[in-house]
Amino acid sequence: MTRITKIGVVKNRFNEPESPDVIKAEESVIQISKEYSDGLFRIEDSEYLDILFLMDRSAGFELQGPIFTGETKGIFASRNPNRPSPIGLSTVKLLKRTDNELTVSGLDALNDSPVIDIKPANKIFSNEEFEVIRFNNLKANPGIEVQKYIQSGAVDRLLSMAAQIHRHYCPGLALGVLAGVYGMQKLKLESNGLEDLLAIVETNNCFSDGIQFVTGCTFGNNALIFKDAGKIAYSLVDRNGKGVRIIMKLEAREYMHSVYPEFSTSFEKIIANNERVDESITEFKFHGQKKAFAVIKLEFDRLFTVHSIEGIDLPEYAPSHESLICSVCNESIMASRSVTEDGKTLCLECSGKAIHQLTGSGIKI
Repeated sequence: MTRITKIGVVKNRFNEPESPDVIKAEESVIQISKEYSDGLFRIEDSEYLDILFLMDRSAGFELQGPIFTGETKGIFASRNPNRPSPIGLSTVKLLKRTDNELTVSGLDALNDSPVIDIKPANKIFSNEEFEVIRFNNLKANPGIEVQKYIQSGAVDRLLSMAAQIHRHYCPGLALGVLAGVYGMQKLKLESNGLEDLLAIVETNNCFSDGIQFVTGCTFGNNALIFKDAGKIAYSLVDRNGKGVRIIMKLEAREYMHSVYPEFSTSFEKIIANNERVDESITEFKFHGQKKAFAVIKLEFDRLFTVHSIEGIDLPEYAPSHESLICSVCNESIMASRSVTEDGKTLCLECSGKAIHQLTGSGIKI
């Protein structure tokens, strides 16, 4: 006869279901019953442990359903807690042992979950192996890491990733990341890059790079709308026109300046006075990094005002444009950006028509 024995219990602050990444980010304590405490002898020899526990609050199950990214997978191809046999497995890091209590990180069990077994982790991946796994996960779902960090509120990780496209740290990028995370958490949606989620940015500065990276709404996938209003603000909406508008408060600049005033001098040199010498650029990047990571720790409500919005008019899904060939330069152009003169197809440049350009000063002709 199969025997399942409760050997202990999980203790943490999570009494209700929460994103696994949020739970994993905090420490948990596993309290082992006294009659099984001798089984912990030399457990400190193992840095990582496999914890098996009962998900005693799971209710029913579906053999197929959506996972946290919005994709549909079979129950055995996901970590959905509602399973035919509600048994959870987490690989955790052992932080310390105090008598019959184990303090661990990386456990995604709820408070008071029954623990049924503990084993040394069978496999800890090398850096090379981990990178292969990570790469394969990104091939299957390119947004998986971003969505994971949004759910867990790991704003520092997202800021470091956003800087990979922005190429430097600055308070504007940090504000965009903060506002992007707030909007995504509020709407509880995932961008599929197919225009089902749209972001409307009202400025084309550093702030918008943070928004594009976190939300996954970009110019290239037609999910980013640029409203040339010159405001540190954006709206995040679903296809029903419902969502949130987030705008920086007037007092936010002074609030940010107070936590790291050293950045202002570097900003004046590089941006205001255009002193593009190596020493000034190095100084700007150093202080920009310091201030950006200081900004993400500030109180959100002192930086931004948030309004719920609905019924906003949105453009239709972007059409597929026919490609034509300009009769003069012989280059391929979208049909919607062509003109016909004397029976010939011309691009805007060859026709002499005005072309709008988005620059640091806004949309110009």
